[in-house]
Amino acid sequence: MMIKLRTYTITLFFILSFAGFIYADSVDNGQTNLYKIVKNIPSSFGKVFETNINNEENPDIIIINDIHSQSFAQKNIYSIIKHIKSEIDIDKILVEGASKGKVNSSAITDIDKNTREKLLNKMLNEGLVSGTEYFCYITNTELYGIEDSVTYMETLKQAYMLIRNENFFSVRLEKAKKDLKKLKKRFYSKDMSDFEYLFFNRTNIEPEKHCKLLLNIIDTYSIDINKYSEIHNFINITNCNIKLEPYQKNFSKDFGYLVQKMKNYAPFNVYEKFIKDCKTKNIEENLIISYKFVNKFLSQKENEYFSYIDILEQKYNLVRIFNINKYLDEEENFYNETLDKIFQTKQQKDIAFINQMIFLTEKYTKLNIDFYSFDNFSKNKNKFIETLNNTDFIKNKDELIEILNNEELSNYYNNNIKRDSIFFNNINELIEEGTTNILVIGGFHKTLLDLFNENGKKYIVIFPNANGNDNNIYKQLILDIGSYNFTTK
Repeated sequence: MMIKLRTYTITLFFILSFAGFIYADSVDNGQTNLYKIVKNIPSSFGKVFETNINNEENPDIIIINDIHSQSFAQKNIYSIIKHIKSEIDIDKILVEGASKGKVNSSAITDIDKNTREKLLNKMLNEGLVSGTEYFCYITNTELYGIEDSVTYMETLKQAYMLIRNENFFSVRLEKAKKDLKKLKKRFYSKDMSDFEYLFFNRTNIEPEKHCKLLLNIIDTYSIDINKYSEIHNFINITNCNIKLEPYQKNFSKDFGYLVQKMKNYAPFNVYEKFIKDCKTKNIEENLIISYKFVNKFLSQKENEYFSYIDILEQKYNLVRIFNINKYLDEEENFYNETLDKIFQTKQQKDIAFINQMIFLTEKYTKLNIDFYSFDNFSKNKNKFIETLNNTDFIKNKDELIEILNNEELSNYYNNNIKRDSIFFNNINELIEEGTTNILVIGGFHKTLLDLFNENGKKYIVIFPNANGNDNNIYKQLILDIGSYNFTTK
């Protein structure tokens, strides 16, 4: 059975720079349409990832996916909220991690403005304050919590204890991974190893290698790529990135050169508007736009050099039509089709399945598994235990089964899921119909979206641009808070 590795997929999108590189339609003049305002968030800040809205109706709530303690993402969250606020009044901003009702910010707001801004900037850069808090403190905007304090503190305590005991799990998982490594040397072909590289067990993604292996599998096993339009788009986007790599180090310098040309030849009002708009676009978009303005004023030699911008525009158009949700659906079908063709024997398939599950179990014990992977981990847990019991592949299989049945881990995740129904009820009590509301919340809350769908509530989910997902600061914060609140003599 396919285990969707959505965390990997989304991380890959960020690394390949097309999570934040999208086409923006113009907002109709004179019409305040929240759907269009959100849809047109500058691509340098983030991307609309999911919505249940049809016909451009206004959402009941805008959800920004929080990437905890990652300063790059937090700065983009601040920019997203600031951009929405510049277009339309925001009624309420809601966050997890605080009890239901207004969040007390007097400790920050009582400090004089200059000192407060310096302190907040330092905290934001170090991942110690969120982009949401930063916006509210800088603009004196009220912030509202959606937690039940008892459930939240119980979840925090569980997280604290599990992080403190993380080594207990990792030692046992490392033993199992060593057994798997030996098995793969005996029973795996190169194509099997390449297949696993494509889908899991990596932290560093090499786009060129990834694309090459993907094309090799498609060719070797006669996969009909026409069935997978978004995977095909993904390959083309990756190829564009590979072709652009030699030029990337000069993007800023080239942009400066084109801006100077534009200053010399464009009408001042056009130049002034362009400079203002640049602040809301990334360097790639700005290169495309500036080149289109001035290419007729460039020499043949200059145009030859800037021909790489045609590749940038090709990438731009591919990303504009790229559908992440459709890609994720295609990925599952592609995975299952290629798995059956590459892994021929039951033994090979069992090893592959165990490897996948150990990969997910590791994320599960480190408390950084996303909801989709958690859902598939949960569905396949009993099959994993059965496979371990029926094979002798893993010497310490009893230790693995003990981890899978660990009540502390199970309680922690069940508590997180229970928080979703609390969030939903508190959100409904805090917001009013026809108002503009923003919820900033982490990624492990898919059940909350299910509750919105079941109750006819309209939402848009935005992913801020990110440059990785490092949980170390977040974990340290939990440990620090936990040691203050929960340690006993």
